[in-house]
Amino acid sequence: MYKLIKFIITGFLIVCINCVLAWSFDPETVDLTTLQHMQYMPDEILVAFHPGITLAEKERVHILTGALSIRNGYGNTYQIIGVPDGKVLDMIADYVQNPLVAHAEPNYFRFIHAAPNDPLFRDQWNLDQINAPAAWDQSTGAGVIVAVIDTGINLNGADSFGGRVIGGYNFVKDFENFADNNGHGTHVAGTIAQETHNGIGVAGIAYDAQLLGIKVLNRMGVGTDSDISDGIRWATDYGARVINMSLGGSAAGLTLQNAVNYASANGVVICAAAGNSGADSLDYPAKYEACIAVGAIRYDKQKAAYSAYGVGLDLVAPGGDNGVDQNGDGYGDGVLQETFYHIFRRLIWGYYFFQGTSMSTPHVSGVAALILSKHPDYSSDDVRNVLQSTAADLGNPGYDTTYGWGLVDAAAAVSR
Repeated sequence: MYKLIKFIITGFLIVCINCVLAWSFDPETVDLTTLQHMQYMPDEILVAFHPGITLAEKERVHILTGALSIRNGYGNTYQIIGVPDGKVLDMIADYVQNPLVAHAEPNYFRFIHAAPNDPLFRDQWNLDQINAPAAWDQSTGAGVIVAVIDTGINLNGADSFGGRVIGGYNFVKDFENFADNNGHGTHVAGTIAQETHNGIGVAGIAYDAQLLGIKVLNRMGVGTDSDISDGIRWATDYGARVINMSLGGSAAGLTLQNAVNYASANGVVICAAAGNSGADSLDYPAKYEACIAVGAIRYDKQKAAYSAYGVGLDLVAPGGDNGVDQNGDGYGDGVLQETFYHIFRRLIWGYYFFQGTSMSTPHVSGVAALILSKHPDYSSDDVRNVLQSTAADLGNPGYDTTYGWGLVDAAAAVSR
């Protein structure tokens, strides 16, 4: 009688754990960014037993471990085990302690390696050079605010930013209209977060990030330390996690340095252009310790002739060289983004190749946003360390004053 009761109870448990529960997690109901953060199914694990383990032995292990459901993988080479929601790691730890189990692991999500459908993406050699497409499988910048401290951002292009420019201020004129009347800031913002996968124009690096347009430079591209310092502090107080400054000058200023230090103390990652002097001396604010100083390389990964270098240089990124066509695409090897030119007071919108450390810096800002989107708890020091430790070494082995720690690598950075 006892054996009969035991058989009935065991059989009932086996039937129960082979049921697929109606409330199991469905990835199709969740957006891509959330899945990228989750990394694996929250209510399933994969378990494989050593060869020769019988079905009855496997079922006893599942009962003892508390499995909620069982499905056999192809060819019965492994099993998909339903576990309590959020208990994936705990259940894996229980399974691997059993000597009958060969391995247990999460049921990881994988993502397509799809290139953007933006038709001019093919001309953005710079995004391939920093391995941006591979990074997009893990992060697209969602949830991160990047402040573009520049000539402003113009939102009237065909490609634009998909409603992700969430605010800004014009410190040149002291009012809220931060529209770009130069073209430089719009181009820089595009490299960071241009609307992507919209079938129009070009792509951006952190294309789900939000932007602040902080206008501190006038239509001639000139600004003062007071306006730039106010812009840094305003962006910090607004909640920016990354600040991009594709600007600089040769003189040190304490007001500007104090503003940079304020942002850094509040956890902001600050990326600044090394300068276009071609000399062995960085511009300010890039030279301040709290800034990540960014130099420029060409398509062939050699330092661009115009790029400043020297002690304090942290990283390099594509800045381009419009004077050569090393990739043979029929265009000068500048960095391509949507922006505009002024001709007789008219804005002529288009896709233009620019060059300079102004163009290299937003590559690093964009990758910083990708890192923070995946790891929102990272400090600014954490982000800097990841950027530097995953950079592709160029020039002399290790750190050097021509390439810093090397070429920023988006895929390696978000994989850390």
